[in-house]
Amino acid sequence: MSEEYLDLVDENGNLTGEKELRSVCHAKGLWHRTVRIYLFRKINSEVELLAHSFLIKRKANPHMWTASFGGHIKSGENIEETIITELKEEIGLDFKFEDLISGFNAKYYITYDSIINCEYSIIVYLLYEGDIKKLTFGDDEIQQIKWQSFEAIEEAIGDDPTQWGIKISELLLVKKDLLKKIS
Repeated sequence: MSEEYLDLVDENGNLTGEKELRSVCHAKGLWHRTVRIYLFRKINSEVELLAHSFLIKRKANPHMWTASFGGHIKSGENIEETIITELKEEIGLDFKFEDLISGFNAKYYITYDSIINCEYSIIVYLLYEGDIKKLTFGDDEIQQIKWQSFEAIEEAIGDDPTQWGIKISELLLVKKDLLKKIS
């Protein structure tokens, strides 16, 4: 498989008209776009996120838990196409695009090994009321999934932040934004 190109953006997420190979973006710390999709459900009055852990062989955050799905927006691809592709590849999920809830945009500066990942992320939410046992892990990255409340995730991060690929500050932003949008 050939390496993908990513469209470059400035620090405010505006497309610059340039593109570069993903490996070059990560080697030089060039800003590019990603999507993060938070699947949630409501049980009575409590909101839970579908958390998952990565396989140990994954480069970024191996064997760590996180609460979002998603990935890089390839050059020439729009946000909608990326969301559809990522959810299909990662967990085998088909959904109606109009069911997505727009979130906020965030900038992430993530380093590991020799990678400098400067992401401008588009955050979206999707209510999922299906059986998680019917989801399939097709991208060879996800190890396990489970529903967890915001409070349980926050407590788990506080207990051992090295086991989570999300920070409490990010989780609290997602919580505030999502609860506001679904209330």
